Amino acid sequence: MAGTGSTSGRDGGIGAGAAHLRAEWGRWWRTEDWTDTHVAHYVLNDQYRTWMRFQQRNRAEVQQNIGLLKEQQKFQRQAQMMQMNAQRQRHKRGGYGGGYGGGGMGASPAISFRMMQWASLQMRMGQKEFHHLEITPSMLHIGRGQVRSRRHLAATAWILGLGSVWAGLWWVSATAALLLALAAVAVFAIAAAGSGRNPKPRRPAVPKLLFIPPNAPAHTELAADPEPEPFAIREAGRDPRQAREAVRLALKKERAKVAEVMVPEETAYGWKVPLVLESGTAGQLIGLLKPLATTLRVGESRMLAQAADPDDAALVRLQILTRDPFANPPAYPVRAPRSCSITDPFSIGVSIEGEHTPVVLAGQSILIVARMGGGKSGMVRALADYATACADAVVVDIDPTGRGLGPLGACAVRTARTPEEAEQELAYLFALAQARISALGPTEDNMPVTPAQPAVIGFVDEFPLLTPKGKQIALQLMRLGRKARVTLVACTQDATEQMMGDAVADSFGVRILMSCRLADVPLVVGQSDAVSRGWLPHLLVPSPGEWEIADAGQYYCVAPRHKEPVLRYVSYLDAGAAAARARERVDAGLPTLTWPSAAGAPAPPGGGTPRQLPPIAAHLLAAFATHSDPEVLTISQLAEYLLAADPATWGKWEGKTNRLLMIGRTIQSQLKAAGLTVATVRVDGPRGRPAGYRLADIQGALS
Repeated sequence: MAGTGSTSGRDGGIGAGAAHLRAEWGRWWRTEDWTDTHVAHYVLNDQYRTWMRFQQRNRAEVQQNIGLLKEQQKFQRQAQMMQMNAQRQRHKRGGYGGGYGGGGMGASPAISFRMMQWASLQMRMGQKEFHHLEITPSMLHIGRGQVRSRRHLAATAWILGLGSVWAGLWWVSATAALLLALAAVAVFAIAAAGSGRNPKPRRPAVPKLLFIPPNAPAHTELAADPEPEPFAIREAGRDPRQAREAVRLALKKERAKVAEVMVPEETAYGWKVPLVLESGTAGQLIGLLKPLATTLRVGESRMLAQAADPDDAALVRLQILTRDPFANPPAYPVRAPRSCSITDPFSIGVSIEGEHTPVVLAGQSILIVARMGGGKSGMVRALADYATACADAVVVDIDPTGRGLGPLGACAVRTARTPEEAEQELAYLFALAQARISALGPTEDNMPVTPAQPAVIGFVDEFPLLTPKGKQIALQLMRLGRKARVTLVACTQDATEQMMGDAVADSFGVRILMSCRLADVPLVVGQSDAVSRGWLPHLLVPSPGEWEIADAGQYYCVAPRHKEPVLRYVSYLDAGAAAARARERVDAGLPTLTWPSAAGAPAPPGGGTPRQLPPIAAHLLAAFATHSDPEVLTISQLAEYLLAADPATWGKWEGKTNRLLMIGRTIQSQLKAAGLTVATVRVDGPRGRPAGYRLADIQGALS
C-alpha cells in the first residue's frame, strides 16, 4: 500500500500529473490560459491585419488604375505618331494634309490629370499610419470568444484527423496500431509524471504586437501600471514618504496643476507640505481645499494653503491638520488688579506654530468679525480682561442688544443697552476725544496715558444695530481716537459696506477674522485677493453649542505686527472665573474717567489756573457729534440731545410754550457760569431764522 502512495495525487505522482494535464486541457478549451493582455494583443493584431489587407487592396486598385491610364496614354501617342506619318506621306505626294503636327503631340490632358490624381492618392496612402481602436471590455469579450471558437475548430479537426489515421493503421496492420497506442500511452505517462512533479499552470507567451503604437493601448504589456487609489493621510503614520504619496494622489485625483510634491515636514498638528505649481496660482489651489480635505479624510477646515516665498510664485505651502492644533492651549494668565498697562503689548492668543500674538490696545480700534458660534465672546472677554486689569485704562460697555461684557460688565465705567443709549454714549466718547485733543500741549502729538487720564476703550457689540447717527459718530471717533486714546472694539457678524458703512478696513488698526462669510474676507483684510493669499477664516466651522466647540476661538489677525495669514487661537476664559476677576478689580478700585484738565497745556488767556471742561460744554460738543459735527445747530436741535442726556435738568419745561426760550436762557447762564462767552447766531431755515450756536464758537471759547 505504501508503494501506491507515490502515484497518488497527493504525492505529486502520475495521477496528480494526469489530473493536472486534464485541468490544463480544460483551461485551454475555455481559453482561461489567456489573460486580458493576451486577448488585447490578439485583437490589436487582428485590427492591424485587417487594416493592412485594406491598404494592400487599395494600393493594388490604385496601381491598376494608374497602369490602365498609362496604357491609354501609350495608345494615344501611337495613334498620334501614325497620323503624323500619314500626313508626311501626303505632303511628299503634293497633297494637302494640313502640314506637320496638325493633330498635336502628347497625351490627352484629361488622362494626365487623372494620372496625377491617382498618384496623389497613392502618395497619401503611403503616408497614412495605422491607428488602433482602444480596447474596451466588450472587445475583450468578443476577442476571447473568437479565440475559443478557433481552438474548438482546431481541436475537432485534430480529433477527426487522428481518428482517421488510427482507423487506417488498424486496417493496414493491427500490430503497428497497437505499438502506436502503447507509444502514445508512454508519452502521456511521461508527461503526466513530469507535470506531477511540477504542476504549474501553463501560461503561453503574449503575442507580439505587429506594429508600434503611438501610445500605450489599454490592457497591453505597454500599458502603464494602474495608479494606486488615494488614501487617508492618517494611514501614512509618521512616514514622510507615505504622507507625500497620499498628498500626491489626492492632488492628482482633484486635477490640481502641481508639478512636484516636495518632502513633507511633520509638525505637532499634522504635516507641512511644500508644493511646486505647474501652472495657475495659489488661489486656484486654495479653491480645491474642500475636495482635497475629503480625499485625505481630514476636516474641512483642516486644510490650509498659502504662498511660501514672495520671490517664487510657484512655491506653495500646504498645511494639513490631522489633529486639533489648539487642543492644549496655554493656560489663561492671571492678572492682578491694576497690574498691567494699556500701552504694553499683550498676547491675544497663540498661532498654529505656537507663537504668541502680541498687540497694543492703546490707540488701536479693533474690529472683530465672527458668525454666531465663531468665538466672538471669547475674544471680547480676552480683550476686556486685559483692559480692566490695567491701571491706565477704562472700558465702556456698549451693546444695543443688552448683553454687553457679561461677567466683566461690572468693570465698565459707563454702559449703554439700547441703540439710542449707544448713540448718546458714542457722542459722549467723541466729545471726550475732542476735549482731550484740545487739551494737548504744543509738543504733544498724542495724549499721554496715565492713571489720572486713562485710555478709554469702548466695546461695541453688534455694530450694525447702531442707529445711522451712531455709526457716523463711531466712524468719526475711530478717525481721531488714536490721538486722544479713545478707541473702540467693534463686533459684527457682517462686515459688508451696507452694514458697517465706511468703517471696514481703513478705520481699524487691528482686524480679527473668526469664522465668517467669504464675502467678509477681502473687505476686512483690505485685499481683493485675500483668499488666494491664504486668508481662510470662512472655512472655520462655528460651534453649534457648548457641547461641540468645533473651530470656535480660532481666527486670523491683521495687526501692525501681523500681516501674514496665520491661523491662531484665543484661549477661553470661563464666565465664573471672569466674574471673580471682575469682583476683585472692583473691590480694588478701578481707574476713573474724568474730563481732561489743561494741565500740561498752555494756561488760558489772561492767566489763572487750568480748569476742567465744563459739563455744559461737554454736552454741547456731544450734541454736535450726534449730528456729525455740522457748522451750526439750532437751540431746538440742542434741546433734543440735552433732554435725552439729562431729563432732570432740561425736561422741566416740557409741554410749555416757552420751552425753547427757557432752554436757551439756561444754556447761556451755564456758559457764563463756566466762564465761556459764546454768542448765539441766527440760522436760516424754511420756518424763519431760529437761534443757534456755531461749533467753531464753542471750540474757540474752550481753547
